[in-house]
Amino acid sequence: MDEDINIDDFLTKTGTYGWFQKRIYIFVCLVAMAACTQSFIQVFIAGQGDHWCKVSQWENDTCDFTNVSAAECRDLKRLLSTPPNKDNTLRSCTKFNLTGVELKTVYEDNATQYDVIDCDEGWYFDNSVFRSTLTEDWSLVCDDYYIPNVLQSIYMAGYFGGSIIYGSLADRFGRYYILLFCSFSAGGLGILSALSPNVYIYGVLKFLTGLSVNGSLLVGFVLGTELVPPQARVLFGVALWYACVLSYFLLPGLARIIPSWRWIIGICSSLFFTLIPGIWLISESPRWLLTKKRRQAAEKIMRKIAEMNGKELTEETYSRVKDDDKDSSETGRTTFVDLIRSPVLMAYLLCLLYNWFAQSFIYFGLSLGTASLGVSIYVSFCLSGVVEMLSFVVCIPAMNRFGRKWSTAFFLFLAGFACCATIFAPLGPIRVAVAMIGKFAISASFANIYVYSAEIFPTPLRTMCVGFCSAAARIGGVVAPLILVLERAWPSLPMICFSFSSLLAGCLVFILPETKGKRMPDTIQESIDLKKTTEKV
Repeated sequence: MDEDINIDDFLTKTGTYGWFQKRIYIFVCLVAMAACTQSFIQVFIAGQGDHWCKVSQWENDTCDFTNVSAAECRDLKRLLSTPPNKDNTLRSCTKFNLTGVELKTVYEDNATQYDVIDCDEGWYFDNSVFRSTLTEDWSLVCDDYYIPNVLQSIYMAGYFGGSIIYGSLADRFGRYYILLFCSFSAGGLGILSALSPNVYIYGVLKFLTGLSVNGSLLVGFVLGTELVPPQARVLFGVALWYACVLSYFLLPGLARIIPSWRWIIGICSSLFFTLIPGIWLISESPRWLLTKKRRQAAEKIMRKIAEMNGKELTEETYSRVKDDDKDSSETGRTTFVDLIRSPVLMAYLLCLLYNWFAQSFIYFGLSLGTASLGVSIYVSFCLSGVVEMLSFVVCIPAMNRFGRKWSTAFFLFLAGFACCATIFAPLGPIRVAVAMIGKFAISASFANIYVYSAEIFPTPLRTMCVGFCSAAARIGGVVAPLILVLERAWPSLPMICFSFSSLLAGCLVFILPETKGKRMPDTIQESIDLKKTTEKV
């Protein structure tokens, strides 16, 4: 009598890179691209360009007492109304008290005779770098300079909540419905945030958007990896991040072309609605259905997979796909309590929690900090995308050749040393080059850890555990913008934090089992046995 076969064996028989899997991944990648634009949009809609205090009584003065152009007149007004710093640069948050004093009078006299006061009439903004920002519309400068970073942290806090909520819901109710709900709600909430009348409503909507955005990304990733056999997981897992990289080229283009930050948010949010055809074209994970003992529904999707991939299988093949009846006590009712009862699995989880935290902390810190590298933010952001794309090219053969553990540890160590070297690199091309090495390494490591985590946890707990890991990553995403604010007190502090976090994460990777080529575990015991088994598919 023929032996039962695993769901991975079935997926291999129906075609590793079949049209069914490709179709699912087209939609998952579209969701990933939309999600990543939401994560990095802050760089362009909340950028803080040059600004100086308004002197409203001079607004209509054309400097007709001098022979200068309109642009030169604007610069002259700033020079005459703004006190200098010790290094002779002009201040942005104070001005001379020029109430009732004409521009011509100040031009002919010595402006330093006037008292220095805070900006009391608002600010002028230089739009040569950013055409339109919420920073300008809501005057988030000087005493409120930290608010844009706090808004990004609020958004990442929503990411944190989405990891916990939607990871658990997807394990309970399935991947399909949660993916659709998260994607459409992310699009709708994003559009609403573009209509925000003030920073408070915007912050609330960004938090809610973060909830749904991360839910769509997390559940989409898990669904995609569960529909392919082990030999295709790396390629399909990393393909998701290729789609994410497109945001590095989309956002700078939109920021240069579109004159309103609200329209930029609206267009990026509408990308989630490209999933509408997926209502009919995406299917539930048969692997999840089998663990929930819904064999009839799982077999229906398995037949669909074989049909779409052009494979003719016997009825016996479908009946031989095991649904782990021998482990029904575990797979049918596995909960977080079962995870806690397993010291080995908890050790894996704790190690991965820190790894996800550290990698997200460094990744977002380097991505959001591109404006401080000493070159055009549009150039450095696009270059960051190119570097990230190259990292995905490298991480695929690295994982396949050297395994998940060694390749992940290597990239983390490389990122740590690059962040440390950035401290000593001078502003400009040299610092950009060193920082891009760090971005290359952490991007490759981050792509690894997604695949690695999905291969360690058992099917009944996979989305929940990856959700917990993603929640830890969101804490890193929350902290990163706040750490960047501290560079005003000590410029080297952010890079020191990034470097230490990366090196420690690299050391902790060696606690984990190697999963290269091994079957995805369907039970807790199979996860525990990953370090023991040498079985390959």
